Amino acid sequence: MNLIMDDITHILRGVDSAGDSDELFRHLASLLTEFDRDRSAPVVGVVGHVGNYWRNWVLVISRAGPLRPSAMRRLLDTLDPTHPVSQKMLTHNLRLLERDGMLTRTVVADVRRHVEYALTPLGRELSDLIMALVDWGFRHSDDIRRARQAFDVHY
Repeated sequence: MNLIMDDITHILRGVDSAGDSDELFRHLASLLTEFDRDRSAPVVGVVGHVGNYWRNWVLVISRAGPLRPSAMRRLLDTLDPTHPVSQKMLTHNLRLLERDGMLTRTVVADVRRHVEYALTPLGRELSDLIMALVDWGFRHSDDIRRARQAFDVHY
């Protein structure tokens, strides 16, 4: 969370919040362009995680505790049977989350050697934010449906 706040503070540095909205827009646009060039900025990766369908759900189901990729895949397929995740896509997303410190990967050397992924404290914090977003979505489902219906009438 501190990395996100550091990035936001960097974005808003020197901008008068009560000032001209055009100035704020120009400032944010220039910094977003900078983030587009510097894909390694932490906020870019975090926004990528939050904006990614599978990574959101991986962070949510990982709240249950350490899981094997096969168990994750079954859970994800249960959550959305119309949109199954491939093993390649799951592995790719697990690696991205591990790279950014959201998950740990542990090789378990028992009778049947296997790998388990678990949330880190950083991943748990991001998962909490995703859960808050999911909760917000459920609480405002009726409002969103009404807004969509009103919009669809006009377009």
